[in-house]
Amino acid sequence: MDIMTSPLLYPLLTGLTSLDGVLPMIPSEAVVLAAGVYAPSMLLVIVATALGVFIGDHLAYGLARSVFGPRLIGRSERISRAVAAAGRHLDRRAGLLIVTSRFLPGGRVTMNLACGSAGVPLSRFSPASAIAAVAWAAYTAGLGYLGGAAFAEHPLLGLAVGLGLSFVLGGVIELVRRNRAGAAARSRAATAVRPRRRRPVARLHAPVGGA
Repeated sequence: MDIMTSPLLYPLLTGLTSLDGVLPMIPSEAVVLAAGVYAPSMLLVIVATALGVFIGDHLAYGLARSVFGPRLIGRSERISRAVAAAGRHLDRRAGLLIVTSRFLPGGRVTMNLACGSAGVPLSRFSPASAIAAVAWAAYTAGLGYLGGAAFAEHPLLGLAVGLGLSFVLGGVIELVRRNRAGAAARSRAATAVRPRRRRPVARLHAPVGGA
């Protein structure tokens, strides 16, 4: 409670959400939710969190663009496949993917690494990252605030409810994404195996009568 009501909370939020961009095991989401429950200024929570998310996105992007990027990505087969899969869709929908991936479990780091590996220009990456940062900060802090308001006499219960809703909504978004991706894959497979119609072959008739 001392930290949540201290001015040090806001730089702490910025630092944690920045590191979360390259170290996803840091529980920044739980801290932002708790800040939404206890912090005296919701606006400062959102601003500090959004700033940290924006910085963390660019840390992952810059790491992928560096000479160490391919080596670090290649150390995990799962991350390599995810980055490669994300990179195939960045030419046409980079902005939308950057924003939506922020709400998927593990999507933020994967998409930022993919953008760096694919060489998405900062003129496209940074505006989308800013939108995603503000949206996620407002969404997460808002869940904490609503949970704390609904359970004013038991704020820890409100925090637990907010965290649970965050996981549930993230799972629903991921389920919808996978279903759409599976439907698109089945449609492509059906198109690929569909037999082509043969053109009718014109028959040659022998001329009537002699030459």
